[in-house]
Amino acid sequence: MHHVSVSISEIRIGDTVIHEGKMKTVSLRNFGRDDLMGLTLFGDSFKLGRELVQKVIFPKFFQGNRIN
Repeated sequence: MHHVSVSISEIRIGDTVIHEGKMKTVSLRNFGRDDLMGLTLFGDSFKLGRELVQKVIFPKFFQGNRIN
């Protein structure tokens, strides 16, 4: 398992992110839109989209071999 830095706009439902030091799975209810702040995730705008979100990448396996 490793994580990559991505923009808040690249996060999709079902992704796992690190927020406030904890791994959290994103659902539709975690997204929001604020007239002043724009897109929010868990109520946080990540400095209006300039701060990157830590997205967790889990390894994938096929027939016992790691493919990513």
